[in-house]
Amino acid sequence: MLLYNFLANRKPDAIYLQTDKAAYTYAEWFSFVNDFEKQFLANTNEIIALKIKDQALLAFCNWSCIIHRKTFVLLPFEIDRNLEESLLLEASCTLVITPKEHVSSAFTVNDLTSYRIKEQTATAEQPNLAKIGFVSSGTTGIPKLIWNTHQQIGVSLESIRMNDCMPYCNDQHVLISPFLTHSYGFSALLEYTQGNSTIYIPSEATFAGIFRLMAKKEVQSKITAIEGVPYFYKQLLVFKKKIHFSNLKHISFGGDFVHDSLLKSLREVYLDVSFSVRYGVSEIPSVIGLNTFTRLEDNTNSYTILPIYNIDITDEIVIQNMYDTTEIATGDIGFMETGRLCIIDRKASFLKVKGYKVSPNHIEKVCLDAEMIQDVQVFTKNDALIAHIIPLENYDKVALKNYLRSHLPTYALPDSIKEVKTIERTNTGKIIRK
Repeated sequence: MLLYNFLANRKPDAIYLQTDKAAYTYAEWFSFVNDFEKQFLANTNEIIALKIKDQALLAFCNWSCIIHRKTFVLLPFEIDRNLEESLLLEASCTLVITPKEHVSSAFTVNDLTSYRIKEQTATAEQPNLAKIGFVSSGTTGIPKLIWNTHQQIGVSLESIRMNDCMPYCNDQHVLISPFLTHSYGFSALLEYTQGNSTIYIPSEATFAGIFRLMAKKEVQSKITAIEGVPYFYKQLLVFKKKIHFSNLKHISFGGDFVHDSLLKSLREVYLDVSFSVRYGVSEIPSVIGLNTFTRLEDNTNSYTILPIYNIDITDEIVIQNMYDTTEIATGDIGFMETGRLCIIDRKASFLKVKGYKVSPNHIEKVCLDAEMIQDVQVFTKNDALIAHIIPLENYDKVALKNYLRSHLPTYALPDSIKEVKTIERTNTGKIIRK
């Protein structure tokens, strides 16, 4: 991967990665990569699974496999044993690498241990191209294995660099809140590394770990960019009196639809930041399209497609890398307008109720537009449309219903609106569709 050539020129004593426990230099990183190859990569045909809780250690292992063009799978650390065995079998993994107990912040490859899956070694089908496997749960909460090739990722990064598509990634101190086992967190790590940025991640891949990192005053004063899903920023606003990034320049979104009310709330706290909203799918662990703006009134809620990708829209949005004949059906429904991509919803998210197909995302957006609720989840039950809401102080149920009647067709009106304390989400913050 060409990215490695850029990294080889970085100052050895410069900080590359910062967690709540320690800082790691490029010199430490290069040393780890070389040692990892000697200890674990002797068999070039093995498919590796990484099951590592400490994110800094996982990042170093990721880079070791990328640089040496190994096929590997990123396993969530907390995963059901039967599901893990099923995923390992599906991926034809032959080697699982995990940390030993009580790994210190000054880790080395000697803090890693491994075991082989003997019953698979004789029958494993080796890939023609080096690949990376992600375990994605989407909005259903049901995990599935998704593969991407090193070539796909490398070509995408090169396109970003050559076309200067993501200048906000350059020379930042960036907090990456999505976990590195997720395709969003993984791609952000690569993109900001390419931009010569210092990476900040929690050592523990949990929301508690993220907020423990952000609670550090020295971290708050250094962060200039943040990557996160909308749900993360909603939680950040809850703690705005305790957590404030005094030098923040850029806020970047991935994941679900970003509502104008959330952007407005963030702008009230951070007056001079720019924004970007990325469009991507797990099948392509990099940015497909971008919506970037500084003034909120310039937000088009649509995406400029990166030059490397071709878009075809029939029943759903289909993406093709111009250097690859493979077509990827994204599962999204949308349309092109004045050369920009507009997303309506996920194909699988549409609900059928009373003979009509309705978009839960659209109904949720209209509910939020009323500015009476903090969060909402729309789903069906017994052919009825249900809305669970977390109300704000100014919530008025009659007023909300009247607002919805004036902004939604009759068939899309919730049959029931129920106040709740929490909304069920995946571990990446996406609403779980029942």
